[in-house]
Amino acid sequence: MDMLKRIARIAIPSILQQSFVSIGNIFVQGLINSFGSSVIAGYSAAIKLNTFTITSFTTLGNGISSFTAQNIGAGKVDRVKQGMRGGVRMGLLLAVPFIVAFFGFGRLMMSLFMQEESAVAMETGIQFLRIVSPFYLVIALKLASDGMLRGAGAMKEFMLATFSDLILRVVLSFVFASFLGVTGVWLSWPFGWSVGSILSLWCNRNVTKRLEKNFAGA
Repeated sequence: MDMLKRIARIAIPSILQQSFVSIGNIFVQGLINSFGSSVIAGYSAAIKLNTFTITSFTTLGNGISSFTAQNIGAGKVDRVKQGMRGGVRMGLLLAVPFIVAFFGFGRLMMSLFMQEESAVAMETGIQFLRIVSPFYLVIALKLASDGMLRGAGAMKEFMLATFSDLILRVVLSFVFASFLGVTGVWLSWPFGWSVGSILSLWCNRNVTKRLEKNFAGA
């Protein structure tokens, strides 16, 4: 039972995160649907490319999480910091080709999932990619930091950084859309990612100091 409680303390926040992502996507999708079929088609194609990119960063974050947990268990806090720095460098390097592809060759990337029969749909998808893709550097940094927090068992900090991003993105998509149209929906992504990244890095710094203090006194 003690082990089950420890597992649940880590697992439940992660479950809630994924559940909230799905619920938030439903609200955002409903908002996008109000802009018509061409916008829906463009967003559907662009979000596939975006999801592929984010999944790459998430997988890297999962690796950082395992690395962090293993080295905390071994009492090697310095390796936790090294792993975090290495993971951040890998994430930023991984972001660069996606930014170049989506920002510079958005039409080509979009053509993988749709034809150019609808000019509005194509331009919608390209606009989404050009607004979001430069901030892949930010989300790569955030997901690496989130992975370290999760691996350290700092679930309160993990939930703060994660839920602030998710809630802000959903709320801002409706606020911005009211006066910027569908462009406002796309702008909510960078805002949410940026705030979430700042919070995650701040929490990461505090957790690292706490770990160093605990192991120094051990």
